[in-house]
Amino acid sequence: MIDIEDRNDVANLIRDNKMSIIYFTGSACGACEAIKGKIENILNEYPKVVCREVNGEKYIDLAAEYGVFSLPIMLLFIEGKEFLRLGRNVNLLELKGDIERYYNMIF
Repeated sequence: MIDIEDRNDVANLIRDNKMSIIYFTGSACGACEAIKGKIENILNEYPKVVCREVNGEKYIDLAAEYGVFSLPIMLLFIEGKEFLRLGRNVNLLELKGDIERYYNMIF
């Protein structure tokens, strides 16, 4: 995942892509890294979904702007609107099913 740190980059990501994911992580978060790898594996099947990572510990104001107060949090945006918000307890099969359903409807 590519890191982003600027609120304009986040806003542009959401605005300019039909489906986008922002993954808020922490520097010393073991769960963040474990879940990140699994999300990346799932997203390999959906090349039109653009995913970026934000360090929520380092960019607290950006995390707060998106209502992120614990880590990790994954936000799925579809055509500029938040459709899915997942935290530490991610059901990966459900996540894959949700992404596939939305992906097939949009693309």
